[in-house]
Amino acid sequence: MDCQKGLDGVVVDQTKISSTANAHLTYVGYPIEEIASATFEEVVFLLWYKQLPDQQKLKKFRQQLVNKMILPAETIRLLLYIAKEPQHPMSILRTTTSLLGTTNDVEHDEPPKILSKMLTAIAAIIRIRDNEPLIDVDPQLSVVENFLYMITGKRPSSELTRMFSTVMILHADHEFNASTFTARVVASTLSDYYSCLTAAVCALKGPLHGGANERVFEMLQKIKNQQLDPVEYIKDQLAQKRKIMGFGHRIYKSGDPRAFILKKIAQKLAVETNNQAYYQIQQQLADYMLKKYKLHPNVDYYTALIYHCIGLKKETYTMIFAACRTVGWLAHIMEQRQENILIRPSSEYVGPQNRHYKI
Repeated sequence: MDCQKGLDGVVVDQTKISSTANAHLTYVGYPIEEIASATFEEVVFLLWYKQLPDQQKLKKFRQQLVNKMILPAETIRLLLYIAKEPQHPMSILRTTTSLLGTTNDVEHDEPPKILSKMLTAIAAIIRIRDNEPLIDVDPQLSVVENFLYMITGKRPSSELTRMFSTVMILHADHEFNASTFTARVVASTLSDYYSCLTAAVCALKGPLHGGANERVFEMLQKIKNQQLDPVEYIKDQLAQKRKIMGFGHRIYKSGDPRAFILKKIAQKLAVETNNQAYYQIQQQLADYMLKKYKLHPNVDYYTALIYHCIGLKKETYTMIFAACRTVGWLAHIMEQRQENILIRPSSEYVGPQNRHYKI
C-alpha cells in the first residue's frame, strides 16, 4: 500500500474556496496579490458566497457583521473568570469557543453572527488578561476598525486599519491546512459550527501550525535582548538540530506570496513604532537562511513583528491568527456540510501479526 506521510501531496477532496496550485494562492480565483487590497468584509463575502458584493450588499453585510459583535452576558461573566487563568490564551480561546456554542439559542447561529462573536471574544480575552475594561462595539466603525478598537482601546487610523485589514485577509484562508482540514473532518460528521471551530482552534494552537508566530518573536526578542549575533544564533540553533520557526513552507518553495506583502507592512510599522531593530534582525536572518539553505520567510515570520508593533503580547499572536482564519474555517464548514460525506480515511497496519490469546 502506498502511504504518504502527513497526506503530503494527497488530494482528498475538491473545493471552490481557495487554491495553492502551482504555489500560487488564490481566493475563489482572485490572486492573493490583488484581493489583499480589498476590504476585509469583501473577502469574507467572497469566501462564503463565491462572489464579490456590490456596494449595497457590502454595506448591508458590513453592518450585519458589526451589529453582531456582541457577546452574551453569561459568556462575559465566565470570560471574566477563566481569561485571567495562567493557561495559554489559545487554551482560553478553545474553552471560549466551546462556551459560545452553549449560549443564546445557538442552534440558529449562522456564520455572520459566529464570526462576529469570535472576534469579540478574542478581543475580550486580550483586554481581560491585560486588566483593561471591555470595549463596546461602535456601529459607526468597520469590522476591522472595531476589532482593533476593542483590542487596544484606541480608534485606529485609516492607515493602520488598511494595513491590518490586509493582514487579516492574508490569513483568512489557505486551502486544506491542518486546522481547516480538522474543521472539515468534524463538519463531515454533521456536528455543529462551534464544535468544528473548537477542533480547528485546537489544531491551530500547535507550534508547527499557528503557534509558529509566537516562536518567531521569542527568537527575535532573545537575539535583541541578549545582543546576540543573528547569524551566529541561527548557526548554533541548527547545530543543536532545532527548527528555525518562520522559514520554509511545504507548498511555497520559492517564497510565500503572503510573506512578500507582509514584509512591506512590517517594515512600515517597524519605522512608525520605533522597532527598526527587530526588522533589521529579521533581514539578517532572512538573508542568511536564503543564501545558505534557500529557505524563504513564510507567513508567520513578518506577522510576528506586525503584531508586536500593534502592541500585542506574543502569547496572543496565535489568537489573532485564529480571528482571521475563522473566516476560512466557516467557509469550509459550509462547503463540507453541502457535500454531506463523512471523512473517514484508511490506514496501513504495520504492527505485530498472528498473535493469539490463550484462555
